[in-house]
Amino acid sequence: MHRSVYTDPTVFAAEQERIFRRAWLYVGHESQVSAAGDWLLTRLGPDEMILIRGEEGALSLLHNRCPHRGSRLVSGERGHSRHLICPYHAWSFDSAGTLTGLPLPEGYPEAYLHDASARNVARAPRVESYRGFVFASHAAQGPSLAEFLQGIAFAIDNLVDRAPAGRVTQVGGALRMVYRGNWKLFMENAVDLVHPGVVHASAVTAARSDRDAASLPGVTGQVVQMQLANGLRPADWDELSIHGFGGGHVSMDSFYRQGVIAAQRDDPVFRRYFDALAGANGESRAREILAIDRFNNLVWPNVSINSRFQAMRVVQPLAPDLTQVTSWCFALDGAPDEMIRLTLRFLTAAASPASLVAADDLEVFERCQRGFAGQGPEWLDVSRGARRDRDSGSEWLAPGTSEMPIRLQFGAWRRWMAVASAAAS
Repeated sequence: MHRSVYTDPTVFAAEQERIFRRAWLYVGHESQVSAAGDWLLTRLGPDEMILIRGEEGALSLLHNRCPHRGSRLVSGERGHSRHLICPYHAWSFDSAGTLTGLPLPEGYPEAYLHDASARNVARAPRVESYRGFVFASHAAQGPSLAEFLQGIAFAIDNLVDRAPAGRVTQVGGALRMVYRGNWKLFMENAVDLVHPGVVHASAVTAARSDRDAASLPGVTGQVVQMQLANGLRPADWDELSIHGFGGGHVSMDSFYRQGVIAAQRDDPVFRRYFDALAGANGESRAREILAIDRFNNLVWPNVSINSRFQAMRVVQPLAPDLTQVTSWCFALDGAPDEMIRLTLRFLTAAASPASLVAADDLEVFERCQRGFAGQGPEWLDVSRGARRDRDSGSEWLAPGTSEMPIRLQFGAWRRWMAVASAAAS
């Protein structure tokens, strides 16, 4: 692909209109708005939105903009209110965005107050929840959420299935990082299995210098185990499989195999967890759920889900060369309380501003972005492994070092970008 797809403001603007204003995007979890009147400040593509639950339990996604003079309706991250009241002139709205009151109504032309587009808060035309994970689209028409997710829906299923109670709850706050690079770089890198031993070499070397630390209890042992896992030989990475689905979605086999990060553990906490999961599902089904051992599962265009560690990252494009990454974690309802510690440690070690891994990756993204602006070849090559890609019928399969994920993502990118308007799609 041409390097301008990462740098050109015109291309970026077209992405915002043709992808982020039309595709299904993750906007929040139902546990964040569990009661009527609960609201969550979120984003749907380039727009700031309010996810709010109504009195009858329905979810609405409203633009965070008063239709009167354009003020933001809310500024906090989360809240609870029966009515959204504009802080500028006290116009009030219900959970569906309908105007419920305003000062001095006699001062406005009658036609103005009867014009729904002028008096009510604009809302996203489509909002849908998949097992508690809420997605929305600015486009009134297009593929359903199920059609959009296709095979990658298994990642959400497996995350929720791991909860003995059959549901998860978003816990804690959000971790946010900003880097000076294009949004696509993050999604491409998340399943690039050649880079870990190179980009994260210093962290791997530090972990190898004191392997005994991997056996320590708590956060130290887990972090060292995670760094050691990044030190696989190139041939070992190639033995993993990458799974590609329609729509640009991608999944990869896990490489966390030892210690507390292994898929099958044998410690008191995990045994209690397995007993709870087996008690709810039966032992055979519990083993099937835990046998699904994938790492970064990418819901194109901008979500990464790690089902086994109940973590999610959302990539928000801000400019051609500026991107924000927000991370959340989820507790498994019905599991021992200690299980959430593994998730919290994973997220802080892999996706926080204090993460050695994240610091390495973001530095490389910024180096790529600066490189795109310099002299050199106009075209970037992503053909590695192409001759070994194969179609199994339900998914594409490739060895771990293949650049198939990038090719699939750009295939989806090209299809959405080729259609100039939502009506045409």
